[in-house]
Amino acid sequence: MMVSVRRGVGGSAMSPLLALRSTGALLCVALESLHCARAAGDGGIRLVGAGLPCTGTQSLVVALEHLGYKSCHGVFFWLNTTMRRRWTEYTHEGGPLEPALGTLLEQGYDVTLDIPTVYAWKDLADRYPDSKVILTVRDSPERWYSSFAAKLHFPDGGILAAMGYVAWYYSLDLDGFWEFLSQNQRKIGCDFRAEQTPELRKRCIDGYVAHNAGVHRVIPSDRLLVFNLKEGWAPLCKFLGVPVPDIPFPMRDITKGVTMDIFKDMMDEKLSMNFRPFLWFTPLVLAQWWCVWRLCRCCCRRCCGYCCRSMGGSASKGNKAA
Repeated sequence: MMVSVRRGVGGSAMSPLLALRSTGALLCVALESLHCARAAGDGGIRLVGAGLPCTGTQSLVVALEHLGYKSCHGVFFWLNTTMRRRWTEYTHEGGPLEPALGTLLEQGYDVTLDIPTVYAWKDLADRYPDSKVILTVRDSPERWYSSFAAKLHFPDGGILAAMGYVAWYYSLDLDGFWEFLSQNQRKIGCDFRAEQTPELRKRCIDGYVAHNAGVHRVIPSDRLLVFNLKEGWAPLCKFLGVPVPDIPFPMRDITKGVTMDIFKDMMDEKLSMNFRPFLWFTPLVLAQWWCVWRLCRCCCRRCCGYCCRSMGGSASKGNKAA
């Protein structure tokens, strides 16, 4: 069957030029839709944390939650081996930022705090030019070092057992996590799983000072908040443009309690899921055992009563015979 350019079966056909234009328009719409979908999926980082560990980052996680932010903190990395692997590739192996950043965005995080994300502060600030940068600090470099050195770098007893059980339950690499922490500490000249010599102490403090100086040098003052948690809500809320909450500023540190909270929360969740069938099954078993116990008790009483009556009757007959 012959089909002309201007007329086809069942109606008129559009010209090649019009068809090309329509196809191009549809392609542009499709590409724009794809771009919008990606942009919608990438909520982006609103607040970049440039403060090193032990500068109040864990307390800041809780404070920012009250202000409507969702923060990714270094303590979460030991429960997620994929995040550790991607951020190790970026931070220590020269890998690209996007795969590491993707592990945060897919979980809805819009704030980065603590190691290892702190080492991406410059790239994240460039990647999100509308974001703000917060540099948490201690009263002095020496106070920071003392606080960092006092942390739980060698857990033992119940803490180690809890972490070991969680690692076994979720097939996590606990030894790899300790190396992950040490690797991130060594990036600024620290290593708190090694003996703390005067030379190592000085190198660590110098790393803290150099890191903070680098942030000051790169980030403009109108985009940067240098924040000591002792200042409370006021400077933080002013910097973010939000009202001051009517609650005390939260003070929470990465201590044994945090580790046990993680252990308890995860175990409560998983154990409740795994043992939920037994919650229905156990009352039935107990009810069956109760019925059996009552039946046995009743039978025993009847049997004992019959035996006693039989023995009593035999004794009476014997006495009469005598």
